[in-house]
Amino acid sequence: MAVSPELGAMREVSGQPVTSLRSGSVGLPEVSAQSAAMIGPAVGVTAGNIFIAGLTGDAAPFAFIVGMIMALLIAVAIGLYARKLPSAGSFYTYLRQTFGPKTGFVTGVMLFGAYLLVIVFQLAFFGPFVHTEVEKLGVNIPWQIFSLLLIVPGLTFAILGVRVSLRMGLIGVGFELAVFVILAIIIVAHGGATGNSLKPFAPTAAPKVSNIGLAVVFTIFAFAGFEASTTLGEESRNPTKTIPVALILTVLGIGIFYVFVTYAEVIGFGVSKTGLHQLQTDPTPFTDLALRYSSGALSVLVTVATISSFIALNICTVLVGSRMIYAMGRDHLLPGVFGTVSRWKTPAAAVGAVVAWAVLMTLVFGAIGGPEPASSWFSFIGTLFTIAAYALVVFGVVKFYWQHYRSEFNWIRNAVVPAIALVGIGWVAYGNVYPVPSAPFNYFIYLTVVVIAVGAVIAGVLARLDPQRMQAAGRLFAAPHGDRNG
Repeated sequence: MAVSPELGAMREVSGQPVTSLRSGSVGLPEVSAQSAAMIGPAVGVTAGNIFIAGLTGDAAPFAFIVGMIMALLIAVAIGLYARKLPSAGSFYTYLRQTFGPKTGFVTGVMLFGAYLLVIVFQLAFFGPFVHTEVEKLGVNIPWQIFSLLLIVPGLTFAILGVRVSLRMGLIGVGFELAVFVILAIIIVAHGGATGNSLKPFAPTAAPKVSNIGLAVVFTIFAFAGFEASTTLGEESRNPTKTIPVALILTVLGIGIFYVFVTYAEVIGFGVSKTGLHQLQTDPTPFTDLALRYSSGALSVLVTVATISSFIALNICTVLVGSRMIYAMGRDHLLPGVFGTVSRWKTPAAAVGAVVAWAVLMTLVFGAIGGPEPASSWFSFIGTLFTIAAYALVVFGVVKFYWQHYRSEFNWIRNAVVPAIALVGIGWVAYGNVYPVPSAPFNYFIYLTVVVIAVGAVIAGVLARLDPQRMQAAGRLFAAPHGDRNG
């Protein structure tokens, strides 16, 4: 389960609010848990595969391999920053030191937008998922009810201020991984429906090879959140080594998990026309595969693990989003009411704003296009925002080391690796604009460009009128995993 620290006792230092963070309080397991929990592997493999398989068919494992390689390259680049700037400010601190506060602000806007979008994705996907599971029991409950129920734990924890620990997060992630890995081993041992095959690891297994580029957006979405450990830069032991190692271990471990479990899913249905149809249309594939290859008990565990992962992610996202809105209200970037706290010393107004946004968007867009398409829309846009932020970090780390640590500059580590990552990001971007995807995905690309442009204009205006406020906004945007300042 993910972590989001409570609002700390704050004091003013040179006009900037700061918090006291306990140095050296967490080690590599806890730091890795922060990243793994923010990924939510059960959510990634369940929700992500619905969209990925729809695009790539039997080549879904190959798409995850590509996504893992790209995420690893990005993790190396972020780790290079963390070696020199172990700050809770994370992306804002990195890009402020490289390009200045205006770039940090724009990056923060993209990350903040991604958080607001991912909450809607969670609700829009969760409702139909549980609706289908319950319907198997002969009970028909509208999906909207389950979507609303998902937000209840996030609302409750955020208002009451219950602190979710990192060690509990490690236990929760371990449970998710164990259940899905056991199921995958059983399926592979049985040889699936048509036997084990290398076909799922070839791009030609996709209906169109060009679909791989579009699908990689969703595979990267499945890894989104792995950078969460960077915000523990002021609290981890030996952070200049612990955080880079945690980033790579998390991406590699979760990546292998994704590839293996997705392969088991593909062969579980069978590498055939019938199997492909089931792969692309089954709304609850892993619970059905558990029933087919194992027992009802394992099927129940798969469902429980998936629901648990969604709840943990939603709690974390609501906590993070509400604290970001609280910070903006406190710093007068939003109406002052959002900067107030309840009798439990938690930002109730900000929590209400996040919950209202999530519920409204889910119900409106779920009614317009259906909940499943709505979940894919919001996850797609959110991932485009995240990829844009990753691109800035990957490009920036080369400039940062060349300018500030020329004597340590290594052409392979500090130039070639980030360059390959940047090419990969460019390939994904190109694959999403050519050939032009069908509506509404083509509009989402334009929307991303517009949001970035508007953020740049606002940054320019604030830089002239109120530079301190712009820096405060960029800091709180781009360090979203806790109420911290870098």
